[in-house]
Amino acid sequence: MLRNKKTNLSSYAAGRYRRGLASIVTSGIILSAVSIMGVMLLGWSQTSISEQKQEMNDVYNTQMNKINEKLVYENIWFALPAGLMTANHLNVTVANIGILGLNVTTIQITNTTGTNNTSFSYHYTNGGVVTGDALSFNATYPWQSTDELDVRIFTSRGNQFFSTVIAP
Repeated sequence: MLRNKKTNLSSYAAGRYRRGLASIVTSGIILSAVSIMGVMLLGWSQTSISEQKQEMNDVYNTQMNKINEKLVYENIWFALPAGLMTANHLNVTVANIGILGLNVTTIQITNTTGTNNTSFSYHYTNGGVVTGDALSFNATYPWQSTDELDVRIFTSRGNQFFSTVIAP
């Protein structure tokens, strides 16, 4: 029986030794797994932050460019049919007084007189205006004397420039 106790003590000591080694190996595996996941998470967060930073920079630049666009109506002429023009028309001259060049894409003319709320849009593909320069657009519009017209110019950056005129 004494021999049996000795065997139990040696197997107990051997089991304890294995249990200590197993916990060290397990701890090492867990530490390396956590380290790898940490490095991967850090790499992912850096990529995500870089993308967000670039997106914020793009939005900021776009908004600043929109703020720096400045267009002024120099003159709006009402013209009767003459020569090649067979209907009443408007000649709209605008000047770019901003610090950026801009591109006029659409001129919208709306008649706001009484119940006659008609609206026409004229699209332009070559409406670039450099800084300090002026540009004239011709728009056929069936205006009549004393019509109140809203003239709205849209740029490629999404800005709108507005003026109201009364036909002679």
